[in-house]
Amino acid sequence: MAEEVLEGVFHFDGKVFRTLRLLLFAPGSLTLRFWQGKRVAYVPPVRLYVFISFLFFLLLSLALHAPEHGATRTLGERLRQTSIQFRADSIRLAGKMPTADSARIKLLLRKSRHVAVLNGIVNSDVNSDTVEYRRWNGVLYTPQEWRELPDYSSAQFDDVLRRHGQEPSVLSRFVLRQGYRVMQSSEQELSHQFVRGISLMMFVLMPVFALLLKLLYIRRKQYYLAHLMFAIHVHCFAFLLFSVNMALSLFAHMPAKSILVVLLIVALYLVLALHKAYQQNWLKTAVKFAFLLGLYSLVIAVGLVGALGLSMVLV
Repeated sequence: MAEEVLEGVFHFDGKVFRTLRLLLFAPGSLTLRFWQGKRVAYVPPVRLYVFISFLFFLLLSLALHAPEHGATRTLGERLRQTSIQFRADSIRLAGKMPTADSARIKLLLRKSRHVAVLNGIVNSDVNSDTVEYRRWNGVLYTPQEWRELPDYSSAQFDDVLRRHGQEPSVLSRFVLRQGYRVMQSSEQELSHQFVRGISLMMFVLMPVFALLLKLLYIRRKQYYLAHLMFAIHVHCFAFLLFSVNMALSLFAHMPAKSILVVLLIVALYLVLALHKAYQQNWLKTAVKFAFLLGLYSLVIAVGLVGALGLSMVLV
């Protein structure tokens, strides 16, 4: 049964090894052979992308849920802990300052009404009644309001919003409901939704990458599909490289600079692949690479913000 699954998914008859050999060690060659019609001996690009992206997002999920990232605290608890540390550090700093500056900092901290109590670090300077307050979307909600939010009707939501100076609407009610869900969600739940958001983002961004290629090489009179095949192969290489880095990080401590090394290798691979597949001189290739990298980096930044927003909606 396992053999049949491997045969059906990967055509495990040597195609995988031939495909990976060209994909990893001959940038652009796999795409060029696809354009030339030499396709039978290699794994189809879409099937290759589905398998490699599945592996990448599986490892990304495991990396985010590793022990150091796997706390079950909710986002609200993490923010309260951060607030506690912030106030503790600030008050320790104020204690080392001249009297006037120290008093000014403590006054600002009291006015800020951060949701924290410093567990003995500060005594009467902190109002213990604020410990259960929750701040969301610029509004500080009372303990009772926050506990009862899940059971509120639309009319009750409108009353709460008006009480805090916000205009009731479908959007404001949705933001408040999602705010409660986000603050009550564990870090694992949020990271899982973020991975989902990134996976959906990449399915959208890869065609955008191909569109940028179409615009940069518009004089070649190639169909958009040809550029999409190049985009698939480049993304497959990037996913494989990041997958190796994440797999190693699960078993050993990887320095933060390893990500930069991976990004540099991917950039170098892209330059070589552009030169090999599109067969232009190095000057034209370098200029188009610079434009492509700049535009796609901007697109990825927007996509990451969108993935973060989508993860908040999916919670």
